[in-house]
Amino acid sequence: MSIALIGATGRTGRLVAEKLHRAGTPFRALLRDEARRAHFEGLGASPVIVDLTQNFGAALAGVQTVIFAAGSAETEGAEQERQIDRDAIIKAVDYAKQNGADRFIVVSTLLAYAPERAPDELRHYAQMKRASDDYLIGSGLDYLVLRPGTLTMEPGAGTIEIVADAQSARAPIAREDVAEVVLEALRVGLVNKIVGFAGGSQPIADALASLH
Repeated sequence: MSIALIGATGRTGRLVAEKLHRAGTPFRALLRDEARRAHFEGLGASPVIVDLTQNFGAALAGVQTVIFAAGSAETEGAEQERQIDRDAIIKAVDYAKQNGADRFIVVSTLLAYAPERAPDELRHYAQMKRASDDYLIGSGLDYLVLRPGTLTMEPGAGTIEIVADAQSARAPIAREDVAEVVLEALRVGLVNKIVGFAGGSQPIADALASLH
């Protein structure tokens, strides 16, 4: 299985990278910063320097599974949200198809269930995520849309709650647990699902097994 990780230097992506390394799974790390190359080589990855606002299709050549964990920072504004949370994902889906990939996993947001109900400051972000989620779902690729709730940098608990909407208060979830969901989904081959989740008490493996 060949894997490309987009957003490998991000707050969630780097945790996915570390877990892939610990699992002994080789992967291609798409980076925007040449200075991070050596770090990812140390994780057994094959780094490729890309700009997600440009054409990065060649970086996905020969890849079977794409994991998109990049995202705009909270303070970067609407233009970055358009470029990274919508347009870059749509381009990545197209490039994945052109290169013969057969699975695409995207880390989205629980807010994408109902962008119109998101807080004002997050509504545009949620709209961009929903648009790219919908594009992936309609692409013909085997997909997995992961929609975690409010993210924290706390240590992972190894447990989650599966949810199917963003309407009621949910416990925050550690980014480390989001990364573990990605790895477990890869391990069990979970595809063609939208998986909403938040902090909870069910072990991640059990929670995902319930979705098969």
